Amino acid sequence: MKYVCGWDGGGTKTEVLCVNELGDVLANESFGPLNINGVGRDVVAKSVKDCVAFMVSLPGGLEDCQALVIGVAGVSNVEVSGFITGCVRACGYTGRLDLQGDQDIALAGAVEGPGAVLVAGTGSVCCGRDENGVKGRAGGRGHLIDDEGSGYAIGRDILRAVVRADDGRIPPTVLTAMVYEQLGVSSIPQIITWLYSPDTGKKDVAALTPLLLRALDLDDHAARAIAHKAASELSQLACALWKTLHLDRGELALVGSILTRCEVIREEVKALCTAQHPHMDVRFARGTPAQGAAQLALMMKE
Repeated sequence: MKYVCGWDGGGTKTEVLCVNELGDVLANESFGPLNINGVGRDVVAKSVKDCVAFMVSLPGGLEDCQALVIGVAGVSNVEVSGFITGCVRACGYTGRLDLQGDQDIALAGAVEGPGAVLVAGTGSVCCGRDENGVKGRAGGRGHLIDDEGSGYAIGRDILRAVVRADDGRIPPTVLTAMVYEQLGVSSIPQIITWLYSPDTGKKDVAALTPLLLRALDLDDHAARAIAHKAASELSQLACALWKTLHLDRGELALVGSILTRCEVIREEVKALCTAQHPHMDVRFARGTPAQGAAQLALMMKE
C-alpha cells in the first residue's frame, strides 16, 4: 500500500496523517508534542518513536511510505531540525524526508493558489505566497518583542487592564474579578508574584484569553479595547504581507483559537483587511496543517 505521510508537530500534540497517491486518508492519529523548546528532547524523541511506530503498523510499513513531511516550529535552527531528523532515521525510516516550519504546512493546507494564512494562537504570524509561489511572512518573532494579537498578548493585556484599573488609570473592569478567580488570588501583589514566577510561562498567560470572551459578553469597556487592539494588530500583519507579496486578490485563511473562537476579533479583522484590500477573500482555512504536510509530501514524491 503506497502512501505518503504528513506530521503536524505542535507544542501539545503531533497529528500524523497518511494518505494514498490520490490524497485519500488511510490513517490519522495523534501522539505527543514535537516542540523541543516547549517539552525537551526526551519527550520529543518519545513522540517521534510513537509516530514512526504508527507508520510501521500500517500495511506495507515504512517501506511503502514514499515521502514524509514534518511540520514543526523552530526548524530554521539546525540543532532542532538535526535532532528530529536523527530521531526519525534512528527509528528506521530511510525514505524521503523534509522538515518544514509549522507556518508552512499551515499555509499549504489552508489556501489554494496565491494568498496567506493568518495564525493567532498562543503566538501570531502571517505567511503567504504570491502567484509564482514566492513565500513571505510578517510577524512571528516571539512573545518578547512580537506576537501581537496572539493569546499571549491578549492575556498580557488582560493583566495590564487589571493593574491599570486598580491604579485608577482606567475605570473598573469585570476582568479583575475574573482574573482573581482563575488565578486563585485576591490582590495585585499576588498577581505580580504569579506572573514573574519561574514556573509561569507564556502558555499560562495565554490561558487567560477565554476571560476576554466572557467580558465581551458583558460589554466590558476594557475587553472591547483589548479585542480592538488585537484585531488591529492582526490585520496589520495580513495587510503588510499582502503589500510585500504584491497581491491584488487571493485567500486569507484564519487559523488559531483567537480567530476561530472570538467572533468580535474575527469580524473586525475581516473588516479592516477588506477595507484596504477589497479583493482579499477572508475565510476559514480549507484544510488542517496536517493535511498541508501530507499535500507537500505528495508533491515531494513526484
